Amino acid sequence: MTDTLDRLEREFLPSPPARILELGCGNGMSWSLLMAGKGYEVHGIDISEIAIVWAKEQFAERRLSGAFRKGNVCEMPFIPDASFDIVMDGSCLHCLIGCDRTRCLQEVHRILRADGVFVVSTMCGLPKSDDAKARFDPVNGQLLQDGRAYRTLKPLKDIVREVMDARFEVRESTVSVNPWWDHATMAVASRRPRSPDGANGNRVAPRT
Repeated sequence: MTDTLDRLEREFLPSPPARILELGCGNGMSWSLLMAGKGYEVHGIDISEIAIVWAKEQFAERRLSGAFRKGNVCEMPFIPDASFDIVMDGSCLHCLIGCDRTRCLQEVHRILRADGVFVVSTMCGLPKSDDAKARFDPVNGQLLQDGRAYRTLKPLKDIVREVMDARFEVRESTVSVNPWWDHATMAVASRRPRSPDGANGNRVAPRT
């Protein structure tokens, strides 16, 4: 992960102290920790209240600055438009099922600044292990647990189409090959309409 982040920082990401939001930050020990160590202004959101407590504790123990809150990545009304330079997917997108994926991508597009970058980190491809194959719904591209969908698993080309339909353009995608399924990392930027005077149409929230 460190090598991936170093390369993304060199080639795509705004420099510190750019403002970053991690979707599905968990205990803060993934993208959030790495970005804070590089001097970024780190924010995180997770559906789990206990995960947010852990993230705050972990950052406090390390004397790192970070703002974490419980919330739903599909609906973030507490975040103003164009608030972040970078949005990082903390392996959250593949946890979303059906229309929740579209809602999340729309929210990311709304809160990302015009020149910002969205880093997608997601399962992709087809299941490879016997266990995963036995629990796979190929019609909907979903892994099942107790008969219910709990992960989305789609070919990379379908994920790219999803992202593009949400008004993003893919700058780069790489795939890590694993025994159970593959994992994609994508650097994408938003496509935004231009106002008549040539300026970007989104309003920009002030830094706080």
